[in-house]
Amino acid sequence: MHRPTWHGARKCAEGFSLVELMATTALLALLGAMAMPSLENLINGNRLANASNEMLAFLNAARLEAVTHHTRVDLCRSADGERCSDDAPSPAGWIAYRPEGDGIEVVAATRMDGRIVLQLNQAAAGWTGYDADGRIRTRPQFLSSGRMRLCIPTTRPRDNIRDVTIRASGRVEVTASSGNGECPSPSD
Repeated sequence: MHRPTWHGARKCAEGFSLVELMATTALLALLGAMAMPSLENLINGNRLANASNEMLAFLNAARLEAVTHHTRVDLCRSADGERCSDDAPSPAGWIAYRPEGDGIEVVAATRMDGRIVLQLNQAAAGWTGYDADGRIRTRPQFLSSGRMRLCIPTTRPRDNIRDVTIRASGRVEVTASSGNGECPSPSD
């Protein structure tokens, strides 16, 4: 068996010195601080994408239900996902339903993230649902197409707005834009 050779009276200590640990900690803190804005951009961007995709899927499901069952499907705000409530908070949620006898049958529902600001332009406020042919139904005094705005009041990400537009034909599209950290009401 080979014995280690000792050079000097003491064995060399292994590990890190306090200066090395402090330098490593400072470097990690600096890298973390540089990564935080990118992480915030990513999180808020994902929230907006999720909210707009959820609304897009909800509207498409309502339209598909109207066309498939050749019936009218109505849309309304809902606090509980089961009944319409005009006093439901704006981001609470929406339901799509078919009139069924004296009641309704909910065919699709969505809930919004509380951090998302939801606004409707005047035309979208007149939406009532879909006709059996998949076209958007509106109240007579409104235009037949409109815009729903989903927004986070921040500059991270720069494109902090997602507009969900429904055309008169029932076609739904989503576009991104910048509100410079604000959530302005959508124009008509």
